[in-house]
Amino acid sequence: MHFQQWYERSRRELTGQGAWLRGGEINTLPQSEWDARDYRVLFTRLSSYFDTGYSFTHQILYQIASGTEGVFPDLAYLPPPMDAPVFDRERTPWWIGTQTKRAPTDFDLIGISNSIVQELINLPTLLEKSGIALSKAERMADPQLPLILLGGANALYAGAIWESDPMVDLLFVGESDDAIRKILSIARDAKRAGKTKLETIKLLEAVPGVLQPDAPRKTRKAFIWSLNKSEALEKGPIYFIEDQLGKGHLQISEGCPCFCSFCAESWDRKPYRERSGAKLKETALRMKAAMGLESIEIYSFNFNMHSELYSVLWDLVPLFRRIGLKSQRFDLLAHDPEMVEFQHAIEKASITCGLEGISPRLRKYLHKNLENEQLHRSLEAIFKSNARELKVFLIATGLEQAEDFEALSDLLSHMNAIRARSGRGTRVVVSMTPLVRFPWTPLEFEEAFSIDRYKHIVKQTAHAVRDQGFEFRESADLPEYWTSQVLVRASDPRVAKALKLAVQRTGFVYYRAVNAGFREALEAALVEQGFAPKSLLAGHTLEESVGKPWTWVETGVKRAFLWEECVRARAYTEIDYCLGRTWAKAKCFLCGSCPSKEHILDIVHSKQTRAYTLAQFKQRLAEARTTECTAKVVLDVGPRGVGVPRSMVAVAVARALMLEDAVLTETYRGARAAGSGPLEEVNWLGGLEELTLAFRLEGMEALRAVLEDPQRLSRVNTELGDWAKVSTAVQTAPWHPRVIELSGPFRFRPEAYLKTRGIKYTLRKTTAGEQIYELTPQSVKKGVLRGVHMDGPRSTLRLEAGPKFEFAPFLAGAVSEFDPLRTLAKVLE
Repeated sequence: MHFQQWYERSRRELTGQGAWLRGGEINTLPQSEWDARDYRVLFTRLSSYFDTGYSFTHQILYQIASGTEGVFPDLAYLPPPMDAPVFDRERTPWWIGTQTKRAPTDFDLIGISNSIVQELINLPTLLEKSGIALSKAERMADPQLPLILLGGANALYAGAIWESDPMVDLLFVGESDDAIRKILSIARDAKRAGKTKLETIKLLEAVPGVLQPDAPRKTRKAFIWSLNKSEALEKGPIYFIEDQLGKGHLQISEGCPCFCSFCAESWDRKPYRERSGAKLKETALRMKAAMGLESIEIYSFNFNMHSELYSVLWDLVPLFRRIGLKSQRFDLLAHDPEMVEFQHAIEKASITCGLEGISPRLRKYLHKNLENEQLHRSLEAIFKSNARELKVFLIATGLEQAEDFEALSDLLSHMNAIRARSGRGTRVVVSMTPLVRFPWTPLEFEEAFSIDRYKHIVKQTAHAVRDQGFEFRESADLPEYWTSQVLVRASDPRVAKALKLAVQRTGFVYYRAVNAGFREALEAALVEQGFAPKSLLAGHTLEESVGKPWTWVETGVKRAFLWEECVRARAYTEIDYCLGRTWAKAKCFLCGSCPSKEHILDIVHSKQTRAYTLAQFKQRLAEARTTECTAKVVLDVGPRGVGVPRSMVAVAVARALMLEDAVLTETYRGARAAGSGPLEEVNWLGGLEELTLAFRLEGMEALRAVLEDPQRLSRVNTELGDWAKVSTAVQTAPWHPRVIELSGPFRFRPEAYLKTRGIKYTLRKTTAGEQIYELTPQSVKKGVLRGVHMDGPRSTLRLEAGPKFEFAPFLAGAVSEFDPLRTLAKVLE
């Protein structure tokens, strides 16, 4: 079922003029491929386009699927809050393909990416609003309905939807690109062979990490043995999100070698694996060209662990204008304090570190391997640098006592003293989140704490932080903590029933927070199902954990090892982690996650080295920046470049040029607009435009060679398609649009616009229905407009623009009922 006409009717009512549902992003398949590919899969999210566009999950899924023979992928999202009533008004499915505008029932497989446990709240609503039965039995009985498979980072912790007649048909736990490709290939071949859905499910269970929540079997999560052999993000769809355009995510490692007792990602994604420096440079260059990048975000649980980090930075500095680094360990920073200076050199002004426990005692409970001496050395380095901001993450464990708050006060006072001695005005932001005790972590077995207990801890921590003049933020509301904790360790089918009841009664949709009303409704529904409130937060023993939903999936870590770590946490003791460091000899603790001796040796023998000095690094940075040159390129912006952020056209042009010439890929440094407004604005003008592109000096000759060669320029424009056409480089004075034409249905009422700008005119009307605004010489000198001509019968408006003319204010002040889908606005010269 198509919803293209509904979209065209409703687009103006949707968030951002409906750009999130527009489709046709760069690196997506053309619509003609729907018929050419016989297996159709809809990758869906339980959150909105704008909340999930900062991750790269959908991008890599789309890349894998589009590269699989016979598979057509599409993408779907939770409608933003203000858009839901627009969908409901005509009973439009909430999940419709952004590319095809087709209903989910037109697809063969729906793959749900569940990133956090709170998103499960939205599952019953999204299924129901999309015309899909919540009952697996009903879905199996209807061959027209697609298979429903739930994966994502939270799939291992989705026990809240396990029941005898579940909302999904299959679960997939793991991060292997090979396993994802096998799932798609097996399902495609089963369809071609005429297999039923039940037969297809049986075939899919051969893939590691795939199981049925109503009929589970033992399986091992799908595991990436070698990052160097796995598929990296290189050609994902480029979203219509302004501050993400021109940015890409480069995954440098997977998993974590530490044993932090609270961290689900660390235990679920073990063992620690790195992508080699040589591979990373190759990947970065391919991604840069295919996605039009000028910035790269390093993705890792702790980026300062990578053994080749310094060589990676050395390689990337000339290639990208900006390198983003997030999340690092205090203890590693203490032993390499100069790392802060390297971060400052690449203009990383905000340092983010996880302190977690408020005292040495609680840091041992959380297994942070962070002594006060190390912490103080790290803080000294941070405050002595020119860091604009330090973000410190804390975890409320529920075990905090008076001695712990005394230790926190001492630490905060010490931080204040260090900052004062350094003479820097570093902004310090401390955030705290209540500890959710996840399955497959040592704290799985621990009792969780009540909202009232955490409320007291957060309040006392906030007071201590603010007392030192630092900022304090709560990272998660307490109703969200309670809901997450109850759902994440759910091991009884009655929880799924209670969840559906609470959603039905409240109509609640999760976006970024769980409100108190839904939490109370969920607790009431759980009590109705026979749960005592206190039991919802209870822990369990190792023996009692057998048969919990999550134990059907083996992560590789021995459950006995988890229990040993839990016992250590209760005793406030810790063991070292297994990553080799220059100052510490590491060893394997036999957690069971490494699949071979080679993996163990890689981790234990890892050593981070640096083959250059800080001065040499700064010199390399300076050379990249000082050799940067710009060239002005004239474009003819096509229909796909209208109604999207202006930077989307810049990305499309840069991408097409880089795909044509490897030297341009090596030397590209970014883009900026000229004439019609900043790149961050939405562009409503087609036609002629000027774009300023920056390259290192050695790329300028390559750019000139492409622009002056008709065959090469033709290939660039073929790649650009309807986004734009590149004309030539210009060496003229500052460019601005001189003649703009609007044609189509709209109402032109310029009186208020002209009056507020002091533009005087004489309106002359002809017998043919024309309206000619003759501006006085003094008004022309203001540089906004030179003349206005309105052709009434054809609804065509022609503007002679001055150098100070801006289209967006004109559109807002002089034009009404402007429909960008039906009205063409174009720069003619």
